Amino acid sequence: MIRPTHILLLVAVLAAAVMFVLFSGPDITPAPVVVEVEDVQQPEIQGAELEEVVLPLPGSGPLQVHLEYLGDANYQSPTYDGNLSGKVLNVYGKPLPLARIEVVGGPQNKIFAISNNEGEYQLRGLLPGMHIFRIYSGASAEIVRMQYVARKTTRDWHIGQSISATFEIRDHENKVLENAKVRSDFGLREATSNEKGIAVLHGIPSGGRVVIDVLAEGHVATRHELNLYAANTTDVIKLSPLEKGGRIAGRVKSWPGGDLPTITIVPRTAESRSGMTVWEKFQDVPVDNEGYFSFDDLPTNQLLDIRVNHAQGICDPRGRALTAGRQSPTRCEFIVRLSQAKVSGRVINEKGTSIAGAEVELLADSPLKVLAAMYPSIGSQRLSARLPMPSQLRRTTRTDKRGAFSIALGDHIQGTGSLLLNVDMKGMVSTQRVIKKVGTMVEVTLRNQRGGASLTLSRRLDGVLPTCEWPTVPAASEAAGERASELLEGYYRLHISRGGQTIFREDKYWISGETKIVL
Repeated sequence: MIRPTHILLLVAVLAAAVMFVLFSGPDITPAPVVVEVEDVQQPEIQGAELEEVVLPLPGSGPLQVHLEYLGDANYQSPTYDGNLSGKVLNVYGKPLPLARIEVVGGPQNKIFAISNNEGEYQLRGLLPGMHIFRIYSGASAEIVRMQYVARKTTRDWHIGQSISATFEIRDHENKVLENAKVRSDFGLREATSNEKGIAVLHGIPSGGRVVIDVLAEGHVATRHELNLYAANTTDVIKLSPLEKGGRIAGRVKSWPGGDLPTITIVPRTAESRSGMTVWEKFQDVPVDNEGYFSFDDLPTNQLLDIRVNHAQGICDPRGRALTAGRQSPTRCEFIVRLSQAKVSGRVINEKGTSIAGAEVELLADSPLKVLAAMYPSIGSQRLSARLPMPSQLRRTTRTDKRGAFSIALGDHIQGTGSLLLNVDMKGMVSTQRVIKKVGTMVEVTLRNQRGGASLTLSRRLDGVLPTCEWPTVPAASEAAGERASELLEGYYRLHISRGGQTIFREDKYWISGETKIVL
């Protein structure tokens, strides 16, 4: 009896035999043939000439050339290495040109950019950290958003169709809450909850990460970022119950005079609860005339940093880390002592004559180091608090009739970098000094504005340049047509736009001799 396994074995043997016959014959591979090829000159192949085309400049109307003198070769600016870019899109998802993106509050309040024809924008030279932005144009509704900015951050802003949204507000006991304020876009739109805890906001431009704030007495001021569109706002949006708020109260018992001290509170750690706290409510708030302060509606489940700021003094203690009281306020007291360290000096002209009324500005060259030393959590991406604006970042004064000035160093913490002393007087060359050590008198000589440098604009391939307007040029300089002359050699802040659209921008541009920019 022949088994199936025997049949399979027989087939395998036969197949092997066939393969052996086919491939085991004599080697008939021909030897390689070497052919010598005469070196023949190949004819040149003439390619088609490419004609360079000059694309039209974006925008319409004349060019607006803003030119601001910063200083000579020694000039340096504070370190601002945050960058934000992206697009602004309208209700149809199409690029929105000529939209304005502007910083709201904080150390860089009112810095802005304008979107181009493709809706693209770029904000350079921002402090890394949390910022609030206002976005609007004549062709769209206005929105306000928050965004953490790092060295390179991308964010598109969507301004969608107008919608209404209904919210249900509940208190810390999960009961419906009446008389709560519900705001969108940092207060641009507002409603109050009724006896059923219902608040209806109308006219909200739909989009992603819409900022919704809920403010109610006795509860933590809470912020949400919600994606709100026509499709998901037909039903009531039930927000998480509010938390019972805590309180911090105290007094600044004395200070060296001048402006009132200000109080800033930020969290030591990132928030772990539902929603975020409306932190700007607790930033840069002045004490009353007697030095008293009180903050309600603070979270009670996290450690908070509280600092007192005064331009002329050093606070004792420098700051407190504490939690807000649940039943009764957490109390604290401070004393601000006059700073003995000062940056003092005299401003004169080239003849040695005193200059009265010159503006003197003292800047931190590393502002982020200053903020991080004051508020340890400030560099965290998870922190929803906007960057505060303490006086340590910028102080100003003017020279007296003797040309003298004195700026109290205040609470400039060791290890946070040097200081930049900028001196400016109309009709004279702005001058800067780097202050690495205080205690010595600084003498600053301002020169009359005169110079032989120039800036000329042109188009590529001798293209036609639109009419040029020069709204801002340094004193003693001349500007007409496409050329500005009698400029001082040095660094300039240069912004060229057309119809609100940025064509060329440099925050630190060197001009010397015959400088040309080809657009």
